[in-house]
Amino acid sequence: MPGANDVPGLDFNSGSPVVINSGIHPLFSTTSSISDLNGNLQLYGSYQSIYDRTDNFLLDAGVVGDSGWIGINPRNLAVPLPKSHNLIYYFTAQVSLKYTVVDMNLNNGKGQAIVRNVTLEKMPMEAKLAAVHHCNGSDVWIVGHRWDTNTFYAYLLTDTGLNSIPVTTSIGPVANQQGYFQAGNIKFSPNGNKMAIVFGGPVTLPHLFDFDKSTGIISNPIPLKKDISDRGVSFSPDNSKLYISTNNGFLIQYDLLAGNATAIANSRKVIFNILNSFMNMQMGRDGKIYLSPASMPNRLYLTVIHEPNKLDTFCKAQIDAIYLNGAQGVNTSFMNTVESYFYTGTSAYPCYGDTLTDVTNINDKNEITVKAYPNPFGDYTTIDVTGINPQDKFEYQVCDITGRLCAAQITENDVWNGKQLLFHKARLPTGVYLLTVRTRNQSQTIKLSIL
Repeated sequence: MPGANDVPGLDFNSGSPVVINSGIHPLFSTTSSISDLNGNLQLYGSYQSIYDRTDNFLLDAGVVGDSGWIGINPRNLAVPLPKSHNLIYYFTAQVSLKYTVVDMNLNNGKGQAIVRNVTLEKMPMEAKLAAVHHCNGSDVWIVGHRWDTNTFYAYLLTDTGLNSIPVTTSIGPVANQQGYFQAGNIKFSPNGNKMAIVFGGPVTLPHLFDFDKSTGIISNPIPLKKDISDRGVSFSPDNSKLYISTNNGFLIQYDLLAGNATAIANSRKVIFNILNSFMNMQMGRDGKIYLSPASMPNRLYLTVIHEPNKLDTFCKAQIDAIYLNGAQGVNTSFMNTVESYFYTGTSAYPCYGDTLTDVTNINDKNEITVKAYPNPFGDYTTIDVTGINPQDKFEYQVCDITGRLCAAQITENDVWNGKQLLFHKARLPTGVYLLTVRTRNQSQTIKLSIL
């Protein structure tokens, strides 16, 4: 039977979460990991160390980040280089902001550091990192926050590497509480249009912002009510709700469709309050939100918000919903990850839950044509889209046969008079899917069959 020091995890390959208990190092501060397209672990890391998929310390990476331990926070983040199958950037926000690059093609496929512990921002940075896709669906913004200021730093990672000159925005609260400033979280909405930050300690208010995923600029701060040490934060899959979990056992919901800033702040609802504390929360591939309690006996379980798109208690939050087979969730909390991969892959926006506007089925003289080959297919198919007016916005989405939006991995290239898409089935099961391509005044849907 698993013990208290085993590291629990959830496997979503079957469609529903299955608890797994791995033999990886039971580090209290393990905070980031990354898998390949098939869900196989590539590497994971703590506040100072990176480990390969066989649980061995990546010696050539050395000590990453800075020395010292500062709680369980999402301060590390592994991000694959866009359009690369082998390079992974491992960011750390442990006093200063640094990164290491690992090439997974080296060391017999177990990875080797080729760039080591490069400093982007010197101390003091808060132990909070988040990332979201650029509006082009390929590049990735990595965002951190500087302690004792109200300054956010947004770095853009492209297929040519990391832009070392950040976009800085000074906005929102100044977090300068000694002993508390490292706790908390930054999180983006699935469509990348909103960003939220929460802080530990009893003073600094959580805030909601608009995020421009084209420029990296943060705007329109909305202060929200403070609880005793806010720890976790998550948006609903349809981008309409914001959830905050606290160190004094509250689960809070805000309705982002309530209206103006005042209406959103006043939409606060307490979903439940238990005699426990929560570390952070994480969106799953199934569209549910998972919370990690920090105290016994609840930390033997995960709490789940089953229908997070719905208002108030209709969201169906269930305390002690998933038993961790004897392991204790607080030992690792949740790994920090780029959540927009769950909904967009590397495809262009719209993200999961977006509503497309100004689209009709009336074709003009530049009628688009969408063809896929091979179709049916196994792992990959190539999709040619021709007849696109260069002035029109180009969007696409993949649904299953019931119309449910799916998380497909798609990359795109410009070709003569159109686009070429490379569609990877990722974790989509065998079946028939519908690919819809839209421009301002045109729309075409084709069937794709995965073998």
